[in-house]
Amino acid sequence: MKKKYVVIYYVALAVAIFLWWYFTLIPLNFRDPGFFFSFIVISFLVILPFAGFLAFGGAKKKAADSEADTEEEVFREQVGPFGIKFRSRVKPKQPGNPADQMKKIFQSFKRGSRLLWIPVILLILFFVLQLTGAKIFRSRDFAQLITKVEGDFTKDVYEIEFYDIPTVDRDTAMRLGNKRMGEMADLVSQFDVADDYTQINYKGRPTRVTPLRYVDIFKWFNNHREGLPKEIMVDLISGEVTMHTLPSGMKYSESDYFFRNISRHLRFTYPTAIMGDERFEVDDEGTPFWIVPVMEPRVGWFNGLDVSEVILCNAITGETTKVPVEECPTWADRIYPAEMIIQQLDWNGLYQKGFFNSIIGQKGVLRTTQGYNYLALYDDVYLYTGITSVASDASNLGFVLVNLRTKDTKFYPVSSADEYSAMDSAEGAVQEKRYSSTFPILLNVSDEPTYCMALKDDAQLVKMYALVNAKNYQVTATGFSIREALNNYQLKLAGRLQIDDSEKEPEDIKPITIEGKLTDIQSVVMEGNTYYYLLIEGHDEVLTASITVSQQLPFLKPGTMLSLVCEGGELHDSMPRHVISVEKK
Repeated sequence: MKKKYVVIYYVALAVAIFLWWYFTLIPLNFRDPGFFFSFIVISFLVILPFAGFLAFGGAKKKAADSEADTEEEVFREQVGPFGIKFRSRVKPKQPGNPADQMKKIFQSFKRGSRLLWIPVILLILFFVLQLTGAKIFRSRDFAQLITKVEGDFTKDVYEIEFYDIPTVDRDTAMRLGNKRMGEMADLVSQFDVADDYTQINYKGRPTRVTPLRYVDIFKWFNNHREGLPKEIMVDLISGEVTMHTLPSGMKYSESDYFFRNISRHLRFTYPTAIMGDERFEVDDEGTPFWIVPVMEPRVGWFNGLDVSEVILCNAITGETTKVPVEECPTWADRIYPAEMIIQQLDWNGLYQKGFFNSIIGQKGVLRTTQGYNYLALYDDVYLYTGITSVASDASNLGFVLVNLRTKDTKFYPVSSADEYSAMDSAEGAVQEKRYSSTFPILLNVSDEPTYCMALKDDAQLVKMYALVNAKNYQVTATGFSIREALNNYQLKLAGRLQIDDSEKEPEDIKPITIEGKLTDIQSVVMEGNTYYYLLIEGHDEVLTASITVSQQLPFLKPGTMLSLVCEGGELHDSMPRHVISVEKK
């Protein structure tokens, strides 16, 4: 091979490698398996001319010159027209067959065979490094990537008022945001709404935020100098949509092209960093930022990725800062990717007692449930998911809350129904309407872990709300507003309908008798059942009784002397005492 062809080959190879990196944006880090394997392929392509092309080309040229020197003329006698005989020169037959040609090719590689050992050794090293993080050898290290601490639900999850309950799920937030965008005639022809809708805490309110994006490359060409003018915020409590106008257009986004594409901008700024997905957030002033976790393998050479640093990129100016996780500002809520947390929780439940136990004995093997949601607490965003056994049943052994900014993880060993059983219970409460339930969020209602969800019709419009007791999913209350659903649910709790029939009361709790004059009586109807609330003179507690207790309840008047047999034991704050029997005196 001539030198000019070698130069052309390497120039073309360099251009191809740059284009490959420009589009794949793979980190230039040997601890990334994708780059390590790509480096092996590139090293083979780099030494290929030395290992084959040059040697084969030289050998071929030498063989051709040798054949030309030894070629002899061969003549053959032939008979032409009218019987005239003459001789013609015939080219000698070239020696060799396909097997000989292949032999020459392999011989041509002989000169560069030592260089070929480089990619071979790297390939062997690649597989050896993969084994350093194999789960069969390092299962306990995978289990320790996340640490669960047992928590107290009633202390850690404070009870919120009905007007602070987030009732807007992600799908509804997207509908509201897209609807508001459709009302902006000056923007809708040039921009569209991105699908990010990241849940954050914005000024103490659970909010989903998302940027705009260019409709196509032609709209980008017309508007990229000014950038994206607005960002959308959806309040998850009130459903209010805010089109926040930026003082200067957003220049760096996922819909931008070339070097202002946020992924490409960050890769060229930090070429060796192993980065997770970009998350769109805003600070307390509404300035848009891209939050990117920087990953580091913690098990072996390649495996067990965990967040070590965070990149904060101003979406307007493109200025970037890389800080340790501990120094990240508190307004950044989504540092740890939810998918990574779920994977680490699964590893923690799977490999606590070793690799083989996870396959054969499966003693104490746990996993997360098939879904998760977010909970806004203490100006942070927590990931919520249930913990269940590997056997597919309809119950949870407990649930976890993971702070997505600090990774603090608390496990609450509360036996409860799984989320999908709660969803089925909510749908069954209004089965005649054929509503479908959203994935629930977890609330503290009267110190009871409670699933809260919206019920939608076929058009995906929210029609009702449902609250389901996590300990006993048969305790379900619905309402056309979240306040109505909460009131109905608290009435059921007050009526002690949440107690599981399989639970037995302690022997030391005996019924008590309350006697006195009836001072007030009120009735409520809850899902077709009538309940009565009674006040007895000289007795501070509120008493409640179902219509099934006595048919005389509708006819009782204030001033009537009663003897009531009620359940014993201590009551929680503001909880009525349940009446077992009613008798007039």
